[in-house]
Amino acid sequence: MGTEKITLQVNDKDVTVTKDTFLLAALRQAGAFVPTLCNHKNLTPSGSCRLCICEIDDGGVRRLVNSCSTPVRGPMKVWTDTERVLRNRKLLLEMYLGRYPEVPLIQNLAKMAGVTASRFTSDLTETAADACVLCGHCVRACEEFALERILDFAGRGVARHIDMPFGEVDPHCVGCTSCGYTCPTGAIKIVDDANGPVD
Repeated sequence: MGTEKITLQVNDKDVTVTKDTFLLAALRQAGAFVPTLCNHKNLTPSGSCRLCICEIDDGGVRRLVNSCSTPVRGPMKVWTDTERVLRNRKLLLEMYLGRYPEVPLIQNLAKMAGVTASRFTSDLTETAADACVLCGHCVRACEEFALERILDFAGRGVARHIDMPFGEVDPHCVGCTSCGYTCPTGAIKIVDDANGPVD
């Protein structure tokens, strides 16, 4: 990251950041509320949950972007609470609430967006309060902290889940616990067992 400074407008408020700062940091610097699920302060942004969307105009067509993974490269106007942003965010949270209705983190995010019920409940709804919400924290923590690829996403669409390679316990796991400590729902439990960390 260089030292060049760029000024952008966030909800009509000027904010100056270093070039290539991720937009989410600029929004927070401006005091704007932007919900996140997949974002973690110590992990590389993935932009997978899409809750941090905002609307930008950088001299072209106004469009929605993920603020967590969009670097600031030039002057732009940014809005975090337009009708378009709020409509998309509410729909996303309604879908999350339909899939994970008992997870406190999802309940709180949905409540902040004014979502109290979901049209998307189905046989895929997971009723555990500590359900995995596929944020990817554990996958990135394994790769970035432990420098391994022991955990990763498997399956497609609604069958997507977190797993070890080929669905088998990976003996390379050293039990560093990074996956568990970055998990926001408690889906990964840390068990103190020096004899079998991969379990």
